[in-house]
Amino acid sequence: MRLAICQASATLADKAKNIATVHKAARAAACWEADLLVLPELFLTGYNIGSRATELAEAANGPSLAAISEIAARESCSICIGFAERDGKSVFNSSVLFDAEGNLVALYRKIHLFGPKEQELFTAGDELVVARLGDHTIGMAICYDIEFPEFARGLKRRGADLIVAPTANMLPFVEVPTTFVRARALENGLFLAYANHCGAEAELEYTGMSGICGPDGLDIARAGIRGEALLLAELPTSYPAGSLSTQLDDLRLPPEK
Repeated sequence: MRLAICQASATLADKAKNIATVHKAARAAACWEADLLVLPELFLTGYNIGSRATELAEAANGPSLAAISEIAARESCSICIGFAERDGKSVFNSSVLFDAEGNLVALYRKIHLFGPKEQELFTAGDELVVARLGDHTIGMAICYDIEFPEFARGLKRRGADLIVAPTANMLPFVEVPTTFVRARALENGLFLAYANHCGAEAELEYTGMSGICGPDGLDIARAGIRGEALLLAELPTSYPAGSLSTQLDDLRLPPEK
């Protein structure tokens, strides 16, 4: 798989501009013949939308996602992106995965909402999601989810060999993009794609450092703290014998009393 990660600054509450940014990134990724492009959390609206989340949220079959579907089909590149989803009276912090023909392959609702603001604005999801894309089984995550070892392990046990994680990691949490992301990849023997915002939205300053980690826990590609970037990497199809963790096979837990 050829994987692309877009680290960019969203324009708050301006879906049209953000969709244009998605199209620009997808066009560039397609020139490299990327199979999948991953963009940040809530990128359609910007992350720091506060109480406007309800106003800006839309259904998964709404016009913004229809535009993303068309971009995926036009550029023949699968796209994963975060958005605010409305379903009835509930609003979710969600992500979607479209295949290279524009078909909706997966919809995931963030389970681990970060801090009181997210918990006030969004309803928590309650389902782990994996989906087949080409030769890979994709596990869906959003930002804070990936900081929990049990979450990534649950996706691995459901067959995931690549986790995609749209994110909005901000200061002061500078170790999350490296320490946690590398650990999740290493301890589960899978690839992990982490797409973060950069720059600032009001009082929030993002850490950047989007990355692609291999199942050996090492970076395949890594963006800087500041500035927009398009990471491009071809995922290795094999690793030397003995270079990957055996933790998943060797884990033994004592029975609960």
